[in-house]
Amino acid sequence: MSDAHSSTPAQALPRPLGNYARWRRHGDTIYVAGVSARMPDGGIDGVVRTAQGEVAYDVPAQTRRVLRNIEGILREAGASLADCLDLTCYLVDQKDFAAFNATWAEFFGEQEPPTRTTVVVRGLPHPDMAVEIKAIARVNGS
Repeated sequence: MSDAHSSTPAQALPRPLGNYARWRRHGDTIYVAGVSARMPDGGIDGVVRTAQGEVAYDVPAQTRRVLRNIEGILREAGASLADCLDLTCYLVDQKDFAAFNATWAEFFGEQEPPTRTTVVVRGLPHPDMAVEIKAIARVNGS
């Protein structure tokens, strides 16, 4: 049996921008939709705009926000980052891989890490997004 979970989102999490569930549970498995560095107010974390109109992306800040957003979603679902089994990560620029990987280790460095696939893509749904991650996790202790 599959349960969709689109209840009132936690205050610390942004609302989905489309008609999709933030997460779904099937048996003891939780599937988390692609998560970005979007903040509850709709802004994207890790975007630095200069007075000259230039834009820079802080990939560690975006990665931290994405993983914290996933952590909040998993909490809603009754799990935690430690319950992640597999994550698929999308980066817009392959030059960001080292910074992404170092930040990843802040979250998964001292435990048995999940499997991970990292894909470089041409773009993400918003031009200020440099990182997106989707996750598969288990229910606590399953």
